Amino acid sequence: MNLKKIIALTFAPAILLRCLVGCSKNGDTGNESITIVDMEGNNVTVSKNVKKIACISQSATDLMIAFGLGDKIVGTYRSFTYNKWAAEIYPNAANYKAYSYSVSAEELLADDIDLVIIQDTENAQSFRNAGIPVIAVHQYSPTGVFDDEVYDVARILGQLFPEVKSKADAWIKDVKDAISDIQTKCGTVNSENAVYYVNGEKSKGLYYSDGGNSMISRIYDVANVRLATEKYEVINVHKVSDEEMVDLNPYAMMIGGAYQNNLVDELNNSPVWSTLDCNTNNRVYRIPVCMVGIENVSAETPLMLKFTASLFNEYEFDLKTEMKSNIKKYFNYDLSDDDVTNMSQGLDKDGHRMV
Repeated sequence: MNLKKIIALTFAPAILLRCLVGCSKNGDTGNESITIVDMEGNNVTVSKNVKKIACISQSATDLMIAFGLGDKIVGTYRSFTYNKWAAEIYPNAANYKAYSYSVSAEELLADDIDLVIIQDTENAQSFRNAGIPVIAVHQYSPTGVFDDEVYDVARILGQLFPEVKSKADAWIKDVKDAISDIQTKCGTVNSENAVYYVNGEKSKGLYYSDGGNSMISRIYDVANVRLATEKYEVINVHKVSDEEMVDLNPYAMMIGGAYQNNLVDELNNSPVWSTLDCNTNNRVYRIPVCMVGIENVSAETPLMLKFTASLFNEYEFDLKTEMKSNIKKYFNYDLSDDDVTNMSQGLDKDGHRMV
């Protein structure tokens, strides 16, 4: 028997069962559906009675928990589980299954998943073929600058789950208010100062960065600095070589994610990176971690905007006070002073490295 027939026989019973249960909706209000447009422009029809979600996106996972939808999540992207603060702040996160972007449709069917929310959509069609609706979300814009798209995950969640729309709208207002406050106090000067961002959510080294259509680029725009790698596209995440870094010679560097302390060691041990002006002049900054690294689209986005603005402008920002307020507001968790100190250094609650 050939492979295609095996796959067809594997998926057919599950797809048929899904259609018998969920595709016939006439007169059954329990199986009403809603159609939304995801971040890739796809029309996605989803049952209004979604109970089990594979939320393979750190951003969407953070916002779902912040909006009170954490109990619908069966599993999340594996990098989310590296951050020990997630289960500390929201204990149920300890039970989340760790998915990779390349998770198979068979595994999702076995987990009885109703909906997939995912950043990397390379395997999305296989999920759809198995009868599982897929919503694409991103940390970048597929078409241009990441501007209004900052709010799309919250908007989508508010549409899917009307009971949390007011929370989603309040978060959107918080982000817009933070941007407005920064621009009012700091102006909108396009600085020539370039900042190099290291994405430390994965163990990919100092070379792993983002491009000009990304969330971090949008944050830097608000903070009046320029992303050093802005000419690159996020879709093909660029790995900057030693030679390119010497040419870029960034004014400052920001390192985020669970691997950030390992990456700081790597920087200091590199004969090339350690001699960059940003390092010799003490302008290498760790990005705080909360539920996720705060450079992601997340409940912590207002923190990241203000934190970054304070580094490169005359902008007053009390990280301790605002981080405590943010985490209490969105996750109902009380941070101690030591917690904030550890978060700001990329450490777990006990002051240890994440990984």
